[in-house]
Amino acid sequence: MKKLFVCMAIVLGCSLTTVMAQGPGGGQQMTPEERIAMMKERLKPLGLTEVQTDSAVAVMTDRSFMANMGNFREMAPEERQAKMKEVAEARKKRLVKAGLSEELATKVIETMSMRPGGGRGGGGK
Repeated sequence: MKKLFVCMAIVLGCSLTTVMAQGPGGGQQMTPEERIAMMKERLKPLGLTEVQTDSAVAVMTDRSFMANMGNFREMAPEERQAKMKEVAEARKKRLVKAGLSEELATKVIETMSMRPGGGRGGGGK
């Protein structure tokens, strides 16, 4: 009987670590509505008006910026970083054109490029 409880405890422990590693939502993709709501929530601390927030979300979700990137995964790290900087500058220009100040546009870009949890992502080499 003790062996059964020990085995169940081990299985439960392994299962819990797997579930906890997936994070909120169980690793499922967010719907576009959920993603937009999350973006708006992340922009709240910047003190944007509702119109500015909507403009910022529209710019940040516009896929045309990424359309001309080519095959992003096959790029060398330096090339990828340069291309991402180019995309960030194009987004910043579009945010300024939408009515945000240069400083606010920069803050929006920085806020939206940070990954949840404070990290910037990356491999575990």
